[in-house]
Amino acid sequence: MQKKKTTTHCETMSTKVVLLSTLVKRLERYQGESAVLYGIKSVKTVTVVTFLNQQKVDENYENILPAGLERIGAFGRCLDEINSDNYIALVQDEKLKCFIQDQDNSFKSVPFKTVDDVDLATLRVETKISVQLSSKEEETDRFLEKLLDKINSDAASFVMDKSKVALLCSGDKSVLYGAPQDVNVEELTTYMQDEDEEENIKTKKKSVVKDVALLFKLYWSTVLEDASSDVPQCAPLIYHQRRNSHVLCLSFDTISVVPWSDPAENIGSILCMAITRQLKLMMEDLKEQLRHTSIRNIEIPKIFHFHPESLQHYVTLVYHPQRSDQSLESYRKDVHQWFDLPLDRPIFKRGNKHWFAIDYENSRQLINTHMGLNLTGSNVSLVQGRYAYHHYMQDNFDDNGWGCAYRSLQSIISWFRLQGYTERTVPTHHEIQQCLVDIGDKPPSFVKSRQWIGSMEVSFCLQTLLGVESTILNVSSGAEMSSKAQQIAEHFRTHGTPIMIGGGVLAHTIIGIDFKEDTADARFLILDPHYTGGEDLRVIRNKGWCNWKPSSFWKADSFYNMCLPLRPTSF
Repeated sequence: MQKKKTTTHCETMSTKVVLLSTLVKRLERYQGESAVLYGIKSVKTVTVVTFLNQQKVDENYENILPAGLERIGAFGRCLDEINSDNYIALVQDEKLKCFIQDQDNSFKSVPFKTVDDVDLATLRVETKISVQLSSKEEETDRFLEKLLDKINSDAASFVMDKSKVALLCSGDKSVLYGAPQDVNVEELTTYMQDEDEEENIKTKKKSVVKDVALLFKLYWSTVLEDASSDVPQCAPLIYHQRRNSHVLCLSFDTISVVPWSDPAENIGSILCMAITRQLKLMMEDLKEQLRHTSIRNIEIPKIFHFHPESLQHYVTLVYHPQRSDQSLESYRKDVHQWFDLPLDRPIFKRGNKHWFAIDYENSRQLINTHMGLNLTGSNVSLVQGRYAYHHYMQDNFDDNGWGCAYRSLQSIISWFRLQGYTERTVPTHHEIQQCLVDIGDKPPSFVKSRQWIGSMEVSFCLQTLLGVESTILNVSSGAEMSSKAQQIAEHFRTHGTPIMIGGGVLAHTIIGIDFKEDTADARFLILDPHYTGGEDLRVIRNKGWCNWKPSSFWKADSFYNMCLPLRPTSF
């Protein structure tokens, strides 16, 4: 019999414990008595990433977490109340203390390090799997159990996208083809190749790419497990079963996270676990639908990945395609409570979904054009979240010379859309004009005209179209703009929305400020809607269409009005 491996005192003392800073901040304000810790345990390091407030012990809360984050411990107010089956114990007394279970099943105090982020590889699996449903829940459960057995058997293989690397699952380890068996996850990226590369990637020296998710495709073994041992594997088998069931083809998009230094042969089982978790999530939704509708009217649920800044890790949720964000409010509230997140802003609405590299590439407008600029300074405050850059001549619409404030408003509304506050599309110029006519601010002749709008009209549209209130700031001269710097900085820290500013005949969007207290001067991060070119990020940055501007950018002989949209308190 194989002897069970135990943790020695020496191993305990040499193990490094790392806590994510967002976890520590959440635990500091957490009012609950206990919570379950999730993280990654490697040979010499334990990284605690998050916690879940699990009110019901029989619920599979971890299915919303990426595979690779496993239950590794518990949080409590007293060490005596934490079970010995937990490897890590975090105890909040006067200050947060950390303990690791020793060889004698007792907890030993150990130091820990707090970090702002953890450098993990993101692994995705995109595949389709047929699922059989029955009007009888017990039959559906049997179908599910059989499918789960298949997923976690050695029938699964994974091929890395843009490469010739394949992983054939074999227990906890995978057999690698197209790469040496001993490569780690980071080294796997060097085996990725573009479609037009003809020579074998192994003969090339490529740099490591760590800013993209590694995409895998799932393939099944072609040999049927039901075939008896005396039947040739090439023999066709025909089954006929009469059941009151329905087959759905589900689209999977799973997330896993692993340390870059982990052996690549370990990730096959983690990818299988990711599929297992997502299948369970989707089946929960499907079975709930079956309780309220016929099997023929079942809707395939959709997968949404989130990566909230307040958590710094992925969360995957399944939403019914026909249900609105409002109808999902109760479920989203539960998820907020599981992570002990405040209910003052949306985090898990569809609009909050995480954007991967392909999403940015497919967007008609550039997203967050300021990212990549030098954003350091004396006292920098920036827009929070994502926005789209709207500017002259987009969407084949010629507004050159008059539409700058309209474009600034569009960028602001895109912010509310991308933060999950609204599902409405960004309005066109004509829709903005019609809105102002409908509320009585403009005459009917204003529609389809080329007349300008200002900060007041922008605030009217935000209130009418989104229900968003705004603060209006004004200065009698551009030379006074620095005097409003602290108020603008506080706006970005508190509300985080883009600011529309109009003065003279021009409108701009302010997305950041750098206030220098020693000189009382400021720099302004400007998103300029007057750009007329294509979506070329390099040109936009290098030519100053999105960049820092000194206070002298504002004309001393012009007055300026600013519209500061206020973030609603809702989730």
